[in-house]
Amino acid sequence: MKKKLSMVLAAVMALSLTACGGAAPAAPAASGSAPALSYKDYQSSDKYVAATEAAKYEGSDAWPATTWNFDCSTGETSTWAQAGYYFNALMQESTGGAVKVEVYPGEQLTNGDQKAGIQALMDGSPIQVSLHSNLIYANFDPRFNAVSLPYIYKDYSDVDRILGGEAGEKLKQVLAEKGLKCEGIAENGFRQITNSKQPITKVDDLANIKMRICSNDLCAEVYKEWGCDASVMNWAETYTALQQGTVDGEENPETAIASASVQDVQDYISLWNAYYDCLFFCINQAAYDQFTDSQKAVIDANAAKAVAYQKELNRKQVDELVAEWKSNGAMQVTELSEVDSDSFRNAASGAADWYKGQLVASGMSDADAQNFIDAFTK
Repeated sequence: MKKKLSMVLAAVMALSLTACGGAAPAAPAASGSAPALSYKDYQSSDKYVAATEAAKYEGSDAWPATTWNFDCSTGETSTWAQAGYYFNALMQESTGGAVKVEVYPGEQLTNGDQKAGIQALMDGSPIQVSLHSNLIYANFDPRFNAVSLPYIYKDYSDVDRILGGEAGEKLKQVLAEKGLKCEGIAENGFRQITNSKQPITKVDDLANIKMRICSNDLCAEVYKEWGCDASVMNWAETYTALQQGTVDGEENPETAIASASVQDVQDYISLWNAYYDCLFFCINQAAYDQFTDSQKAVIDANAAKAVAYQKELNRKQVDELVAEWKSNGAMQVTELSEVDSDSFRNAASGAADWYKGQLVASGMSDADAQNFIDAFTK
């Protein structure tokens, strides 16, 4: 059952999001009296309702009053931020308000710097929880780039099979080495390409396109092999650069494009599914370890639900956004079936060998590097 919103919340959310999961009271925490629950509403879902879905605490130890800062790169209406809002609602419901999660979209705590966001998470201050892309994590360890090798997934079922298996477990182990508890692998998605010049259907169309890419050496190598003029730029600066013509295009999943209103300053989008990136829902290990095993079980269960919510919401929104752009003409949409995927695949055929060389240069043996890649490509 969706919870009734107050008139004030209804008026606000009518301008942005339809909400469920309001600020209803929950049972007090084990310590006795608990503060009244108050949390930002998250996007509507009949399936994911914090008041009924929050994990039940079976322990006897009081929850310590705790406020965690949740960081993500995209804006407050994005599925990344929505996962943070839902996690906060779940944790407040489970703990009677003792544990709160403050959500800071758009890398607010690190002035738009995604790498600094991950570093702050590993430091445990000022960030304790985050959703960040594997492409940004790769600045700290090249093993994270394996997720985004070009053309290794046919569709979402391939993504779920690969990242839900051995490959995903390998990545969680790497995150543990960095002092992070990975609670699940969420989704950024297939990174679609937009620009203001022309439809992109084959690799030659990238010539003379000035492209913004994220700070990632694999991306830079692949775009080099594609013959594209690509440069790194913080996401927070990208909209203005596109608007002013400093760059002609960018590439991101549909939901990230929409949350930043990129469609307002771009004319064309190609749904090429050339490569994919995931999101890691991570908690700083030291912050996590302050809790008892029974409390950790609640955190784990709630985080898993937040990840499942984000993935389901993300995939639903992708379909809705593409249909909307086709309908309102915000951008000219080029479907995957209209793209000469082989031209891009063949032009970037050296990317896997280049990447293997990066792994070896980082200290892995040739055999270990190949085995690591095989977990993502087999």
